[in-house]
Amino acid sequence: MRKKTPIQAITFDAVGTLMRIAEPVGETYARLAHDLGATLSPRALDEGFRGVFAHMPPMAFPGLDEVKRLRAERDWWHALVERVVRHAGRIPDFEADFEAYFDALFSHYASGAAWRAYPEAHQALRSARGRGLRVGVVSNFDSRLPPLLRELGFESLVDTVVYSTRCGAAKPDRRIFRHALEALDATADTALHVGDSLDTDYHGALAAGMRAVHLHRGGGPVGGNIPTVKYLGELDAYLD
Repeated sequence: MRKKTPIQAITFDAVGTLMRIAEPVGETYARLAHDLGATLSPRALDEGFRGVFAHMPPMAFPGLDEVKRLRAERDWWHALVERVVRHAGRIPDFEADFEAYFDALFSHYASGAAWRAYPEAHQALRSARGRGLRVGVVSNFDSRLPPLLRELGFESLVDTVVYSTRCGAAKPDRRIFRHALEALDATADTALHVGDSLDTDYHGALAAGMRAVHLHRGGGPVGGNIPTVKYLGELDAYLD
């Protein structure tokens, strides 16, 4: 059997892999609505967010300059938030303050206080660097991501941050992975991607010619003979 090319670079997904939200989406949405005098159900907001997010178009805007891209990012999230709130039963009095509500939400999730790093995430990146690997982040996110990674203490542990709105392609599109490979000066056959989504991370990376490991924090069977870890600390055994 032909021996595989040694791994020289490793990329990580961001949300769900390196970091998570500090409190459930529904609670945050309800709390900020309450600050503006609106009462919305956290449960309905949670349900609405999951349903709407799953059917939103890719968070990627190819061909736009920076000013238009930043506007497109806000418009994408504005459309999502409006649909989520409608699902939860927006009250008439809330209409006049919706823009203020959206601004509060958008600013909230731009702050490191809204997020938490997974306990083992920093050490996983340090371990990868200790092996001499070039390290990147590949995420379907917007321009708020690099400052968030800085606030959460990841900036010094990664060589590049590639996010979908800036590179114009969103996972599982192989172009976002190729963008990361170019930034890391790596070839697909020498790179490994780690993420919590089978569709966007695992299969997306494989389609780009990379190797991939599925992060399945919930445990339980995955099937399909897919390389899986329950937390990032198990990557060392895989890399060994």
